[in-house]
Amino acid sequence: MMEKQTTEGGDKGQLVTFRLGHETYGIEIFKIQEVLHYQEVTAIPDAPEFVEGVIRVRDRIIPVVDLRKRFGIKDGQDAKKRIVVLDLERPLGVVVDDISRVLKLGPEDYEALPETVVGEHERRCIARVAKTDTELVIIITPEWILSSRENEALGKMGRIDE
Repeated sequence: MMEKQTTEGGDKGQLVTFRLGHETYGIEIFKIQEVLHYQEVTAIPDAPEFVEGVIRVRDRIIPVVDLRKRFGIKDGQDAKKRIVVLDLERPLGVVVDDISRVLKLGPEDYEALPETVVGEHERRCIARVAKTDTELVIIITPEWILSSRENEALGKMGRIDE
């Protein structure tokens, strides 16, 4: 069966999909600034366990979060890790296992995630799934990867470039 790539007469949404452990996740393409090969990350003392540290990208200091650790995913593949730089209020790098592809989906391809599956913070960050002919893609709302307190604390890491 052919995977659905477009929709008839509906709005098209594009997702960049990636692997975390054994599952496929996606982020809307307009929220992604760039994808980098994994590079050395400078550790920050006393940072939360899921914060890898900071990297320098074109003279900007960007905090980096490991999404596997953030979501409590134990397994994955370190060999092909990538850093996805998100285009948020402040850039944020997130470590993923590997980039998969870009999907074009219509509104009918999305469903809300059942409330009983995740906690309150995760429900904000992972509010829905996308259905393709071959799999479910867990959609991440990047603005909610970090709580407001965590976002404020990480924002201070990059202040040397302001």
